[in-house]
Amino acid sequence: MAMAKGGSLVASAAVAAILLLVCISSTPGVSAETVTFFVHDSILVKNATAVVVAGPGGDLTRLQKGVILVTDSVITATADPNSAQLGKFEGLYIVDGGIKYRIEATIIIDFPLDLVESTYEVVGQRTSFNSTDDRTLAVVAGTGFFQGQTGFASVQTVSQTLYGTKGAQKNTQQWILSVGK
Repeated sequence: MAMAKGGSLVASAAVAAILLLVCISSTPGVSAETVTFFVHDSILVKNATAVVVAGPGGDLTRLQKGVILVTDSVITATADPNSAQLGKFEGLYIVDGGIKYRIEATIIIDFPLDLVESTYEVVGQRTSFNSTDDRTLAVVAGTGFFQGQTGFASVQTVSQTLYGTKGAQKNTQQWILSVGK
């Protein structure tokens, strides 16, 4: 018997949730878990996932001091953007210096048929959009299945393509959250 399209989507979501749970591991004697996933961002390109919504003098065409971006990107199980989707990465990027920006983001992990979103709230600062350096950000809260969890996120850019001189780019970042109560 063939599975209906809706059933196939539920099955795919169930597989993605199982993959996420496999990525979460506990260390004996330590009250911390590790969650690993990949974020795929695109800025100032067609079908961008991070969009400039405010800029100095109304300039929404380039990354510069004073720019605010809103991001709504996909979280996947691997660096391949076509791998199992685990959730969404939503939030703000604020370019607050010549080469620095702040990040305030909600990481939404989708669990199939769960009516309550499970999220992590992340804040911090990175040296540059065009940098591939590792950085550490604060995980300041968790909700749903992650209620009360805090910790830190280690983020590394695993691939980056830059276009022109105005900051247009596509990035894939590996996120490793170390969280606990």
